[in-house]
Amino acid sequence: PRPRAMSVSAAAPGAGPRTSDCYRTSAALPGRFQQPDRFCGYGKPEPHPRYRTTNQTYGSRAPTVHEVPTSFHITPHGFTRIQGMGGPYRNSGLNTALEKSHVTGPGNFITASDRLDFHPSYNPKGPSHC
Repeated sequence: PRPRAMSVSAAAPGAGPRTSDCYRTSAALPGRFQQPDRFCGYGKPEPHPRYRTTNQTYGSRAPTVHEVPTSFHITPHGFTRIQGMGGPYRNSGLNTALEKSHVTGPGNFITASDRLDFHPSYNPKGPSHC
């Protein structure tokens, strides 16, 4: 089943302008781009007007014939098909590298036993001198 946001309603087969009426379109243009007035939204409840953002306002309107693409090009799926057979690369090795601390400098490592490992210039009782 197709997602509801990408579906085109079956009611009113010729309602609204077609993209091909205003622009030269490719023959393989899907129906959702050919007749954008029949575009079904996501069906989410309307947010309270006080908390509504401009992106929500823009995204809530259905596209017009001037906003939809006029051509549709399918991308090849060869790489996806090959990856689907074997799956992604899996490394089952154990990470044994120590992470260098950005606080104490590049020459020092933070280990599990160093609970408070601060830079030598940190002095809570007075001015910091390095």
